[in-house]
Amino acid sequence: MTPAAEYDAIVVGSGAAGGWAAKELSERGVTTLLLEAGRSLDPARDFPPPPDKDRSKLQLMTRARAFLDGQQMQARCMSFSRLTRHLFVNDRENPYTTEPGAPFNWYRGRQVGGRMHLWGRNALRIGDSELHATRVDGHGPDWPISYADLAPWYERVERFLGVHGSAAGIPSIPDGVYDQPLPLTTSEQGILDRLKTAWPDRPATTCRIVRHNADRVPLPIVAAGATGRLSLQSDAVVSRVLVDDTGRATGVEYVDRTTKTRHQVRARAVVLCASTIETLRILLHSTSKVHPRGLGNSSGLLGTGLTDHVMIFEAGPHTVEGAPRTDPYDFGAQSGLYVPSFRNAHGRRDAPFLRGYSLLGSVGRIEPGWFFMAVGEMLADPHNRVTLDPSVSDAWGIPVARIRCVHGANEAAMVRDMHETLLALAATCGLEIDHLRRESYIGKAVYQVTKRLVYTASGALLPGSAIHEAGGAVMGASAATSVVNAHNQCWDAPNVFVTDSAAFPTSPFQNPGLSIMALSARAGHFIADGLADGRL
Repeated sequence: MTPAAEYDAIVVGSGAAGGWAAKELSERGVTTLLLEAGRSLDPARDFPPPPDKDRSKLQLMTRARAFLDGQQMQARCMSFSRLTRHLFVNDRENPYTTEPGAPFNWYRGRQVGGRMHLWGRNALRIGDSELHATRVDGHGPDWPISYADLAPWYERVERFLGVHGSAAGIPSIPDGVYDQPLPLTTSEQGILDRLKTAWPDRPATTCRIVRHNADRVPLPIVAAGATGRLSLQSDAVVSRVLVDDTGRATGVEYVDRTTKTRHQVRARAVVLCASTIETLRILLHSTSKVHPRGLGNSSGLLGTGLTDHVMIFEAGPHTVEGAPRTDPYDFGAQSGLYVPSFRNAHGRRDAPFLRGYSLLGSVGRIEPGWFFMAVGEMLADPHNRVTLDPSVSDAWGIPVARIRCVHGANEAAMVRDMHETLLALAATCGLEIDHLRRESYIGKAVYQVTKRLVYTASGALLPGSAIHEAGGAVMGASAATSVVNAHNQCWDAPNVFVTDSAAFPTSPFQNPGLSIMALSARAGHFIADGLADGRL
């Protein structure tokens, strides 16, 4: 397909943010071009049934072959397998660089729907206690919006996608709209009851999981296409945003993934939803006379404050209850129980670190039988940042991202507490810790040798491994202290918007997926209004 000469809006990226931006824009009458760097997927071809059962959960041979085939970074991801490897990029074509001694695992999926095909679908609202934690502890930027600003958009997303869960009355994860309770295994129900008795100050509940979409094509994109106002262009690797002499966006330049020819398309507004690091790379590469340091960088803050969730986990043997998953691509079926942060909660300061972490797990759902992970907030640090590496280009001649994202003293203290909590949880619930029980001696030996590629010295997953990158183009109350305003609108170019998690000022412990979609839907309506009344 050859894109038309001009559109009302161009949306870059077709994942959580891009799908919702395209849906809301097109449903409001905006002619929209959705650009995706990867290919379109064929549900029959790209989601085949699983092969014969593999006793190794590490899938060592699959990962070894991937290392040789150019996926040496992607093969480290927990979600990487024979079934999913084609949903990850080739690292030879898509390189990036890091500082010496500061490894970062950037797991990427370039296809229509992005990394949504691998998402665990945890749908958590973020309450004011996390949006405005800065007002309690004084660290870092504050969100320029409140929960009341997001609530109607959370509800819009939940009603459209469908969420399985239950109201729990926990302020940090406000209750949403649920179409049915999330079913628990017998063991999970018993552990939930036990935790409520043993940990009365740590409210436990069920996970909140978006309904599985067995049709594979993201529902927001389906809805956008049904309007007749959406054009979807796959294999379009966006290089930069084009601007006029005043610095306003006029469109984007992209490189065809297969032919490597360059194209320019024009629009009245540009919405960047390419995922945090890729969005930052595009903005930094969009230099001009008006934006010499990159589009949106008049404050000098573009790219700074990169975060990823701090994550550790424990697992062990347990009887898998009931029938196995009927759809191996239903990653939401892996989750059952959830404990929102209980450290530094409700305005208290009761831990040797700032902010908090949650616990998410399941018992009796998947091999080896049970797991619990602790997922915590990483503090925004201006030294953790994305820049461009002018000495390295990707397969399409675009300078690659240079990433620095390392844990500091606050994260180290949090990890120590996480370890203690997971050990206490296992002891309280009678769960044996041994996540390599089913592996062979060779598998265990390989794991011990290669775990430095996945874990920090403290036992946390390396930054990037949570796949919850955030920050770098943060929203704020002024152009001097942020990149975009409270409507995700770039201060320096008012017809450019950033609606993925690059706009997050902080990285609360909740899974960011629902908030990314709510912010994108909200921004989509704001853009449609601006296009209608001439402001954009």
